[in-house]
Amino acid sequence: MFYTLAIKTEKSCPVFIDGVLSESFYPGAYDEGMSGSWYYSEPGEPLALLPGKLLLITKDKGYNFDFRTAFEGHIVSEQFLSIFKTLKTGKWETAELSIVNPKGDNICAKKYYFIRQIMQEQETPAVIDPDKSNINYRKSGEIKNVIALAIKDDVKLDFFSIFEISLLGYTFVSSGAAEAFLKYEMKGFELVSTEKIGTVRRA
Repeated sequence: MFYTLAIKTEKSCPVFIDGVLSESFYPGAYDEGMSGSWYYSEPGEPLALLPGKLLLITKDKGYNFDFRTAFEGHIVSEQFLSIFKTLKTGKWETAELSIVNPKGDNICAKKYYFIRQIMQEQETPAVIDPDKSNINYRKSGEIKNVIALAIKDDVKLDFFSIFEISLLGYTFVSSGAAEAFLKYEMKGFELVSTEKIGTVRRA
């Protein structure tokens, strides 16, 4: 069985991250938006690798979540990352993440990281078992939305994403990975069977 990481609303675990990622802090950085070859590239050009360290500049008052999807990647706590590193995950990039307000003051007691997997490294839709899934298709044959998702048993990874637009931002974990996460009191998300993916929002 496979699971997806779904939003769990808790204190200091906002659904939306109000901020920007930057390589350095300077006055006004929050208002300038995001740039950098690691975040944006011209069509057909590959993204540059993540720098070793990044800043999240935010107007949020503070965070206490362990996992949140944002900025085409995921913000994870040190505890989450320590479990992640024990799993079969494929190729991911990781950057240390300092979280500050627009004045440059640190706002988090937890240590955080930013992780991402470029689309070329994600699993293909071939891992989906269409016979056991409940999927609505467009006339073109493209997936419109997924009500219930079944993933083939021969998938070897414990933590992965699927390169399919209707599943953008969703992450999936094996039953073994789910057991590893459930040993700890994780904040901001819950593990839900992929059979119920149509009833939840991604974390």
